[in-house]
Parts: sequence; C-alpha cells; structure tokens
Amino acid sequence: MRKKGFLNLKLILIVLVIVILVIGAVFYIKNNLHEQELQSLSTTMLQIQAKAKVINERNKVNNTSDYIGKEISEEDLKKLNIEDNGKIRILSKEDLEELEVTEIKQEKDFVINYETEEVYYLDGYKTDDNNIVYSLTDISNLVVK
Repeated sequence: MRKKGFLNLKLILIVLVIVILVIGAVFYIKNNLHEQELQSLSTTMLQIQAKAKVINERNKVNNTSDYIGKEISEEDLKKLNIEDNGKIRILSKEDLEELEVTEIKQEKDFVINYETEEVYYLDGYKTDDNNIVYSLTDISNLVVK
C-alpha cells in the first residue's frame, strides 16, 4: 500500500516538473517573439528613414519637393499626435517597394514626416505596460531597453 502512494507522489512530482518546464518554455518563446517583432519593426523603420534622407537630399540638390506617398488624413494625424506641415506622407506597400524597402512584415502603412525625417507605424506597437508607441524614436528606445 505504501509503494502505491509513493509511486503516485513520484508521478505527481514528474507531472509538476513537466508543467513548470512547459510554462517556462512558452514564456521564453513568447518574449523572444516579441523582441524579434520589435527588432524587425525598428529595422524596417530605419530603412524608411534612410530612404527619406536620400529623397530630402535629392530635393535639396534639384530644388524640388517631390515626396513619395499619399497625403495623410486628419484622423491619422490625431492618432499619431502630430501636426501637418505639408511634408507628411503615408507610405503604402507599393510606395515601400518603390523605395526599395524589402521584407516588410507589418500589415499597416507607415507614415514619414519628410521635414523631421521621423517615421511612424500607423498600427503602433503595444508595449509591456499596454502603451502604444508609433514613432521610430519611441520604438528605438524600446529596442535599447
């Protein structure tokens, strides 16, 4: 009778250890995926920013104001908490292809302020404390942490 109880205790301990290992593995994988998603978003936004700098320099040399992208709506300006300076554009997938920004994993469009060269992601990135950040500056600060 004692052996049966001892075997049950062993079985419970083994199951408990397996459950703890599975929970730990799931937590680790989830954190790793979030870090990779954040790094991918930051890299894409940095590529867009670099292309915007090239466009700005080309416009200065040619004395033009040719910007890629479509005009931003008032709703999106409010969402991003920025003011329209006439140089803010929404970049669709086609615009990004024209800029030769490849391997885009994000679903929503990006916004570029050609005057400040700040890049925004319209969908935003939800932080661990449930804040949503949109700008490259804020997202880069998260990557550094």
